[in-house]
Amino acid sequence: MVGKGLKAMARLILGLLLVFGLLAPAAAQDDFPNRQIRLIVVFAPGGGADTSARVVAGPMSQILGRQVVVENRPGGVFGGQIAATARPDGYTLMADASAFAVRHKLHANLSFDYQRDFAPVARLSIMPLLLVVPMDGPTNLRDMITMLRARTDKPHYSVAGLGSASHFAGLHFILRSGIDAQHVAYRGGAPGAMAVLTGDTLFNFATMPSSLGLVQGNRLRALAVSAESRTPILPDVPTVAEAADLPGFALSEWIGLYAPTGVPQPIMARLADAVRQSLAQPEVVRLLASQGAEAAFLGLQDFAGFLAQQRDLLSDLAARAGMKAE
Repeated sequence: MVGKGLKAMARLILGLLLVFGLLAPAAAQDDFPNRQIRLIVVFAPGGGADTSARVVAGPMSQILGRQVVVENRPGGVFGGQIAATARPDGYTLMADASAFAVRHKLHANLSFDYQRDFAPVARLSIMPLLLVVPMDGPTNLRDMITMLRARTDKPHYSVAGLGSASHFAGLHFILRSGIDAQHVAYRGGAPGAMAVLTGDTLFNFATMPSSLGLVQGNRLRALAVSAESRTPILPDVPTVAEAADLPGFALSEWIGLYAPTGVPQPIMARLADAVRQSLAQPEVVRLLASQGAEAAFLGLQDFAGFLAQQRDLLSDLAARAGMKAE
């Protein structure tokens, strides 16, 4: 009798453990979020990714009822490793620029995989790049190209990190214009723009948040904008296609939000919807526009499709430019 009773008790305990084991994750999803959310930005403060993340983090905090705390971890891969190895519970997110699409091809021997270990949550914004030079440099893009073609040395241009839109725009420009120049990678858009200001590099395709104030303050000169059309913030600045007679030249930055792979779908959907609601607010649209960015929401599936398309586009450009993993 005692043996039967013990067996029955064991079955009961096992059943309860199974029930609570199944119910606990569901309860956690229903309760999400119940503490603050960490949003890692893999660039220095002041650049395009940082600005978009901070503008969206405020309204997301209000919508979710918990604070979304922005944490800068410059260097791209360093911040990526922290986010990739975090628990997949929705409490650690990562904001990255278009470089995310090709990081898996540009960095060798990583302890994590950008394609395998991250899931796209939402696209936040898109923004054109400004081709900026020192105030005592060339006054138009055609003159700059002529000057660079005539140089016997290999001038340096700054980029906002290996594989960034700034880097790809520079590569695209060099390939299309027939000049020879060497990139110097910085940890974010703001340091890349400052390198031109200090004379360490000759030019930079800079994000609007990192360069607009310097241009408007007459500390840097904007020769062209990288988008298909002029930006209303600087309507007198021509496109690269116009200024250098390079038809079809267009390459803009975009900012995305990611979570570690494995976050439950209801939590992913909640996060994406919080981004959607945030980007629909007029004040958020205004703040992004003031920095030269456009609110450009894409949800879970649409952003995944966009990301796949960008991977193909940028991988092709990297191959044509001879970019190799470092």
